[in-house]
Amino acid sequence: MRADTVARRYGRALFTLAKSQQALDAVGTSLATIADALADSSVMRVLTGPIARERKRGFLTKIVEAANAPASVRDFMLLLADNGRISHAPAIRTVFDRLLDAERGITRATIRSASPLSTEMVDEITRAFGTITGKQVVARVEVVPDLIAGVIVEVDGRVYDGSLRTELDKLQHQMATR
Repeated sequence: MRADTVARRYGRALFTLAKSQQALDAVGTSLATIADALADSSVMRVLTGPIARERKRGFLTKIVEAANAPASVRDFMLLLADNGRISHAPAIRTVFDRLLDAERGITRATIRSASPLSTEMVDEITRAFGTITGKQVVARVEVVPDLIAGVIVEVDGRVYDGSLRTELDKLQHQMATR
């Protein structure tokens, strides 16, 4: 089975369980903490290596307890480990986070600009795209000096390009075709 299919199935299952238990926040927070811990290659090596099943479960249980995770997350992580799917935890977290955002009417955006943007400018851009999408926009800002000026906003799989670099490239292309 493909990794993304595994992540979607397990992520949806965990989301459905957390929602039915009214524990979306607690599960989301603990899943994020655990997935971050599992991102460490030495931790993953232990959990996927040739070590006795009970030792792996004990190690994973300590990670889950350190994250202050609810019992449902502990059981879920142990199920992943028992089924040889623990390496999918980061992808499962991504699926869970997307479902949580959809549940809350949130969309993620990336704003790329040539120079750092003021808080007011970021707020203005997120408000404008909130109006366009009908959702609350949570933005991540990246500085890309090659843009020269302007911004590029990527939201809901669409790219809105208002950069000077793109305008200059278009002008160059028009001049070359004449």
